[in-house]
Amino acid sequence: MKLNLPPAGTLTPNDEHDPLPYYYRPFIGWLYRKRLCMGLDLLPAAGGRMLEVGVGSGVLVPTLSAHFSRYTGTDLVLADGLQRLVAPSCQAEFVQADLLQKSSLPEASYDAVICLSVLEHIADAEGAAAALARTLVKGGTLVAGYPMVNSLMANLFRAIGFGNIEAHHVTAPAAIDKALGRVLRRGPRKALPALAPVSLALYQCGAWIKD
Repeated sequence: MKLNLPPAGTLTPNDEHDPLPYYYRPFIGWLYRKRLCMGLDLLPAAGGRMLEVGVGSGVLVPTLSAHFSRYTGTDLVLADGLQRLVAPSCQAEFVQADLLQKSSLPEASYDAVICLSVLEHIADAEGAAAALARTLVKGGTLVAGYPMVNSLMANLFRAIGFGNIEAHHVTAPAAIDKALGRVLRRGPRKALPALAPVSLALYQCGAWIKD
């Protein structure tokens, strides 16, 4: 599934921490877009019901809504103008929702769920994993992506002008993997850089299946 990035200036950040400007910068923009492409590559065949957790400014909305017949985008805060990003052939809705509130998302309702750069911000990894698993139908696929959480990553974020990332990245990949592995079956995985061991990857995406 090829990323259809909206032109610069057409999206609105959903809060002060939204990384929207970074998608359009030289070099660092490639890294930000690459993590999205990694996640898109792991999604199942299009056409079903899609849930995006952490829709942000709507960077993925044009791509996902063009490939799935029904799309739901959620976040703690919804940006303005999300509906205009939806492909004409898709039935879409946007819901302000907290992943950890059990009643905020319907159970067993989605064929695919994508959750990129969200889980590292949630201290309750077990609760988040269980909530994501609940939304999937049997046989459904979750694609989750998250960065390395350590001093190296914190320094890299500071180098691009994103300071104090330690206050936002609170859960490391190993804890996220362990939590997801309790409720879902591990599928294919991608890492950035591509040949890096998972423990050394700057960013990783994995597919998880609900049996």
